[in-house]
Amino acid sequence: MAGTKRKATRAGAIRKPLSKSALLPMPAPSARELSLAHHLALAACRGDRANRHQINELVRSVYMAYYLQRMGFGEVPFECYEQAEAAFENALAVAAKSAQWIISEQDAPVIERLLALHDQQLSEAPMHRVVEAEKQLRQFLAGTGASPLVRPKSD
Repeated sequence: MAGTKRKATRAGAIRKPLSKSALLPMPAPSARELSLAHHLALAACRGDRANRHQINELVRSVYMAYYLQRMGFGEVPFECYEQAEAAFENALAVAAKSAQWIISEQDAPVIERLLALHDQQLSEAPMHRVVEAEKQLRQFLAGTGASPLVRPKSD
């Protein structure tokens, strides 16, 4: 086809050009719906009505924020992610003892901060980057690692 160039990947395979929808951010209604689900999960976890699903939803959104930040979308200190992981570990410990899925009031603010970052990312990051972050999340979840966090190298 005249005028059409395809980019070769490292493995030598030909990659198709990205579609317009892959290059644009997620549609606003979809981003709002995801954001609402994340914030409702946190609200449930701050009360006594949460379950494992809501904690998992928060974990997924925090790690998605981390992967998207590594791609250049937003910036919060690495320690926020470490604090969020500690909050999730605390919630799992409480659930193991009492069968209640709770994010403590002292742990909630860091998760709120990361949810706000993720809201911004969903409104700005091209869909192909969101899809790539989801792929990275699935790879982590399928593995045996305790955490996907990798401390940035100091300059």
